[in-house]
Amino acid sequence: MESPSVLILVRHGETAANIDQVWHGSIDTPLTPRGERQAARVAERIQLEFPDATAVYSSDLQRARNTARAIRNLLDVEHHAQADLREYDLGSWEGKTFAELHHELEFFRHIRSNPDFAPHGGESPQSVAERLSAALRRIADAHPGERVVVVTHGGALSMAMGAILDGHYQQWHAVMANCAISELVFEPEPALLSFNQIEHLENL
Repeated sequence: MESPSVLILVRHGETAANIDQVWHGSIDTPLTPRGERQAARVAERIQLEFPDATAVYSSDLQRARNTARAIRNLLDVEHHAQADLREYDLGSWEGKTFAELHHELEFFRHIRSNPDFAPHGGESPQSVAERLSAALRRIADAHPGERVVVVTHGGALSMAMGAILDGHYQQWHAVMANCAISELVFEPEPALLSFNQIEHLENL
């Protein structure tokens, strides 16, 4: 029997929004200098541990795209940037601090109680989980028996993990660190082989 596809999941490198605790879902934020160093470190680890990876996929937002480019350059494989791997888009609430979202707008209470809640012009948590889950499954199906790197975003990935592993976006509460590595398989059943590996980021 053919071995399952393994998705090597990577969260993009650090951005100013991560430092400032501001929500930049669809806002196209660049990596910080530290984020660029994180991208170089994760690329080196993937080249060392997964030299047989056959492709790199990423969100088309530059923080993910540039993280993926560092990996692609060392692996010398194709890089596919895709919009369905993007972060959770909060529409008119983009650029708000996490404190504002929590205390003033009660965003997190809304999405816990209503899977279809969406700020004006933004996405609902259910649609984010379905979008990213479907994208990850499609990538795995396109690469049977292969290892493939996927660079995406912390919030959307956390919701997708809940949907894939536990059947609901609310069931997964851990968020990957910037440029951490996790390994996901869908067959014979969805499972994580590892989660949030960050040893390569020491002393940055």
